[in-house]
Amino acid sequence: MAVAAAVATATPNIVELAESTASLSTLVAAVVAGDLADTLSSPGPFTVFAPDNHAFASLPAGTLDSLMKPENKAELVDILTYHVLPEQVLSKDLEAFQRVKTVEGKDALVYTRKNLVDDSLLYVKVTADGKDFKTVTAKDNQASNGVVHIIDGVLLPPAKALPNIVELAQSVHDLSTLVTAVVAADLAETLSSPGPFTVFAPTNEAFAALPAGTLETLLKPENKAQLVEVLTYHVLAEEVLTNAFRYEETINKKTVEGKPLQLRLSRKNGRDILKVGSKDAPIDAFIPVTTANTVAANGIVHIIGSVIPLPKPNIVELAESVSDLSTLVAAVVAGDLVDTLSSKGPFTLFAPTNQAFASLPAGTLDSLMKPENKGQLVDILTYHVLPVQATVADLDLFQPSTTVEGKPLHITKWGGVVKVGPSLKAEDLKTVTGPDNLASNGVAHIIDGVLIPPTGAVVV
Repeated sequence: MAVAAAVATATPNIVELAESTASLSTLVAAVVAGDLADTLSSPGPFTVFAPDNHAFASLPAGTLDSLMKPENKAELVDILTYHVLPEQVLSKDLEAFQRVKTVEGKDALVYTRKNLVDDSLLYVKVTADGKDFKTVTAKDNQASNGVVHIIDGVLLPPAKALPNIVELAQSVHDLSTLVTAVVAADLAETLSSPGPFTVFAPTNEAFAALPAGTLETLLKPENKAQLVEVLTYHVLAEEVLTNAFRYEETINKKTVEGKPLQLRLSRKNGRDILKVGSKDAPIDAFIPVTTANTVAANGIVHIIGSVIPLPKPNIVELAESVSDLSTLVAAVVAGDLVDTLSSKGPFTLFAPTNQAFASLPAGTLDSLMKPENKGQLVDILTYHVLPVQATVADLDLFQPSTTVEGKPLHITKWGGVVKVGPSLKAEDLKTVTGPDNLASNGVAHIIDGVLIPPTGAVVV
């Protein structure tokens, strides 16, 4: 009796489990016809996406009868083994999206979505092409050699491999400008590589809507670096689908270009709408995805109706990008002011050039950069900063302004020329030579001299 009880309670293998499930009788018959019973009874482990009887009955008339004929055994085996993974994958192991290698050899695509309240699993879907989805109706049926997930349709192995992202774009007429730009930027090979990538793909109309001459300028060979920057800001080095998001939650993803891209999923009229925006862009300026979740061999493509504008650099990043401000950047680092000038602001920075620093009395700059003189350096640097954003258009004929350092700075504007200084004496005034360099947290005006706070001369 003890032996009989042990046998009765032993976990069945996958074939035995299917045999004990009335809704899988057609699958069992197909497994026998395909001579796969021994394989699926072996130690495994396996994961089987098991079509129920209704799934087989829903195939085009005559399809199942044809597949069950001995002469079509190879085709039947291909279809059945496309439903099998050579590993055990429980529903808890699944991510929002994954490509899984089947025993048949081709990839299948598995999607999940979680409840936004308690993270419980709402669904598991599986597809061959990202279009025809089959839903798991009964998950995690444990067998001794793996697990069975019952599905409501039969998966047919894809006749050919999915196109890569470049090939996919080439097949969409409305992405021809994007393809031209990718080729001009020498990015075709990169975006044809294994990836994975997510591409937010602007349409031809999106490129045409750029300011007049912008696209033509970007496509010139001498502007290739700028074109690469624009295009790679539309690319993530991961696969991201809409089912990975909570509604109304803004997520930052790092682009291949290096800066963050904001993503947000909304729901309207029963539809999920993914929107994208550059760093610090307001939500109402986000760009909606018009065609989402198109799967390529090496990633995901979301088609968008506008080119995503590159985010403005903050004031420190802006200074770092200007070779003639390298001394200022070194001084900002020495004064531990990087975090301050990278913060939200807003600020107006009057930025002395390298030549401006070089024109200080001999030894002055070297002295200021010494750690023991950090306080004096900070006083001088913060005297170049206003705690407001003021473009040239915002300036009046004359106004005194209080700097972050705390002391007044005199600003004049006459005949379009802006000068700043601790007094209105000609020798104290420095000229703005590069106005209105906009940053995400303010504006920088490049000046031709270093401003000294009006407390006295710099002590060297």
